[in-house]
Amino acid sequence: MSVHEDLTILLTLKDRVPFTLRWMSYAEKTLFPFKVLIADGGTDDGASLPLSDRRMFPNVNYEYVRYPPDRSYPDYYSKIADALGRVRTPYVAMADNDDFFFADALGEAVRFLSAHPDYATCGGQGAVFWVLPSPSSGDKGLLYGNNIEWKCTREIKSVDGDSARERIRAQAVSTADTFFYDVKRTGEARKHYQIVRDLGPKDLFIFEQVVCFLTAIAGKAKRLDTLYLARQSNSPASSGGTHAQRFGDWFGRMLVESWSEDFTKFVNVASAFLAASDGISEEDARDCVIACYRMLVAPALLSNILEEPTVTLSMSTVVPIVRRLVRLPEGSIVKRLARNLYRRVGWISLDFVYGTEFLAGRVPDARKDFSPILKFLARTPP
Repeated sequence: MSVHEDLTILLTLKDRVPFTLRWMSYAEKTLFPFKVLIADGGTDDGASLPLSDRRMFPNVNYEYVRYPPDRSYPDYYSKIADALGRVRTPYVAMADNDDFFFADALGEAVRFLSAHPDYATCGGQGAVFWVLPSPSSGDKGLLYGNNIEWKCTREIKSVDGDSARERIRAQAVSTADTFFYDVKRTGEARKHYQIVRDLGPKDLFIFEQVVCFLTAIAGKAKRLDTLYLARQSNSPASSGGTHAQRFGDWFGRMLVESWSEDFTKFVNVASAFLAASDGISEEDARDCVIACYRMLVAPALLSNILEEPTVTLSMSTVVPIVRRLVRLPEGSIVKRLARNLYRRVGWISLDFVYGTEFLAGRVPDARKDFSPILKFLARTPP
């Protein structure tokens, strides 16, 4: 069996028919060599007619399955779990209809996984592109155009720690978002999405983290030093963008009533798999999962918090300095001087340590009024 027969691309759809036809047209033009399973859960029937006509894309080896509409996230999770059950190749990769794979990298990923059984996933470097429309083209101008901006950064590294704890920590500090779209072993992917289906998280981003954490726990992740996936950043009506519009940014979604339940489910399932993989207690595994999740979301959460009107630019400078001073040992001269200055100089604001206010006004007769408390506290306890 050739490498091209070992991999299936699972292309999940929900409307955005023009992007689907663009994806398929690119696959046709480039003679895309891998099998494609299209799982359509949209309400728009516009894709069914062209995809049912095999003459439209004769050079693409694809199967089109029309599912009931994805009216809820449980519908979406069930669709993916069912579609993975239809995959007959040993490897699978998830795809969105506004992204483009680099076929050579997919083949290299399959070959790597075939030769390295201790790796659960393999991908490469990611690129991002923007299709800049003309003023008169509207959303249609986001599909094609001569004015394309793109960039990629060779910064994503393999996650190859021997323990599952090492791997989820390494994943937590990675800036990669292609991990979700890596080539994976079909059996593992099928198991992980069945878990997602049973958990039924209401937060779409928690769903992605369940998959990524379980994948990292299952085995190592190889990052090839070649372009693997190009993602369009300004495509309209993406699932993630729609979810963010409805529920808010990272900070906002954590205030949604269902978020605590989703997060608890995520921590419980990830902790159970981590404990079993590394032979540690579920309590230690839980602490590790939470710590890794904190590291993972902190940059995005900070970005959201900085947009709040009560957060100023000075806070991002003052708070790290204060935290470093607090962490100094008690015998540190610098720490003692800073603490004495903060506590004894009246015109330094109490909220100076948060960077929200620097100067404080003097309260009339404050020293006189506070004197009885000083005398009371100085007495010998009864």
